[in-house]
Amino acid sequence: EMTSKLEKALNEVIEVYHKYSEKKPNSDDFLQKHEFKQLLKQHAKSFLECTLPRGKTEDEYIEDLFKKADKNKNGHLHFEEFVTTLGKLAIHAHDISHGACDEGSGKPGDGHGHGHGHGHGPN
Repeated sequence: EMTSKLEKALNEVIEVYHKYSEKKPNSDDFLQKHEFKQLLKQHAKSFLECTLPRGKTEDEYIEDLFKKADKNKNGHLHFEEFVTTLGKLAIHAHDISHGACDEGSGKPGDGHGHGHGHGHGPN
């Protein structure tokens, strides 16, 4: 039968997690901080942009997300910690979205164009 959009999305989450957690050299099914940072910057740019707190750089924001996600403070994230973070980003984006995150507007007045080609909207 057809795979639903939601099932596809959840599979994507697992696949992208593995793509980064299994990068060499450590290939350990955990996300190191730099892997987490790369993953978000490459695959969740629009979410980062629309949920970025005022006065924080993207890197500082990702540091904060990592700290909060790393519940057991072992310096890397396992899948559950990662998904929890994604969930929070999604919740936050959803709260804002009722308007603000649509069509790459970023935050109102954040003064940067969206020339970096991530698709929004239905694909």
